[in-house]
Amino acid sequence: MAVTINDIARVAKVDKAAVSLTLRDHPEANRLRPETRERIRKAASDLGYRRNLIAWSTRTGIVNSLAVIGRFGREGALSYTNMMLFGILTTCTRYGYNIRVYPDNSLEFSLGEIAGGRIFHVISLSVDPEIRRKTALFCRAEGINLLYLFEGACEGFPSLNTDNFAAAREVVQSLTALGHRRIGLLCVPHNYLYVKERHEGYLAGLRDAGLKPDPALIDCSDSAETAVERMLSLPENRRPTAIFGIGDTLAVEAERTALRMGLKVPDDLSIFGFGNSDYSRAAFVPLSTVEESPHDCGVLGVNVLLGKPVDISPREDGRYLIPPILIRRESVAPLKNSAKKSNSRSRIKNNDERKPS
Repeated sequence: MAVTINDIARVAKVDKAAVSLTLRDHPEANRLRPETRERIRKAASDLGYRRNLIAWSTRTGIVNSLAVIGRFGREGALSYTNMMLFGILTTCTRYGYNIRVYPDNSLEFSLGEIAGGRIFHVISLSVDPEIRRKTALFCRAEGINLLYLFEGACEGFPSLNTDNFAAAREVVQSLTALGHRRIGLLCVPHNYLYVKERHEGYLAGLRDAGLKPDPALIDCSDSAETAVERMLSLPENRRPTAIFGIGDTLAVEAERTALRMGLKVPDDLSIFGFGNSDYSRAAFVPLSTVEESPHDCGVLGVNVLLGKPVDISPREDGRYLIPPILIRRESVAPLKNSAKKSNSRSRIKNNDERKPS
């Protein structure tokens, strides 16, 4: 015989309304004491209760599904996106939500499926400005909740991601605290917001140390190897003692080029990346980097979208920004012959210590 909420209420010694609110994660359930909610969930688990989501959806007209729109072709199957989707999936499962994934390169079809499926919660991983705008206009017209996990807020809908500006600024602060004054920047063309913010954060970090940017030490092309060769071929009193790559791939290229040119990392050149990707750990000299927190973005994104409590507040521009964490590995060291002591205000994790999941 199927377990009912009446059975759970009897075992948990509460009324059935409390059981219903708790098992549906209804906001009103927060009025109950935490130990009461836990007792209800334990009773449901012990009794083997399973919600009949199909019957509930038919009765209420509400579908407990969350849609994710993004670019999921083979060329985009990156570990970053996979970790973000994993965070979304596990959090949706916790709240009793299904997840449906739709491609943004067939946007009209995807949006039609979302509307037809009566889905009222959407997370967008799209970075194309026009796709983001069309998604926002559609969701507003259909009364759908929308959150972006890349770039910034759009058309009044919020976004959530790592604080790229603060992260880049803290990277430079950590390098200047180690005595470095000639810090190169490996950037890319400024086609996306995160690129601009990391570049601007680098400049802010230099200003904090009273340093002026040297155009010879800044490159925003798609030719990282050429840029590093050029920087490291400068006279010794002008070449960089440290390089910040706004992505781990750029930092790995800087390391590879420096080693090929006969320089030692970090003795002759400190290198800092961004992303904490697998290859940052697997580099010949493991890279110092920034934890970009894709799993946390997925988890927090679902919580924000469903109105659950989160530890960060939106800015005036509608953006939720995750504070950065710097991870120190062997690719960074104090500048030789520098007596300057480290007084970095950054949150730094040494020896690849990771946040608990």
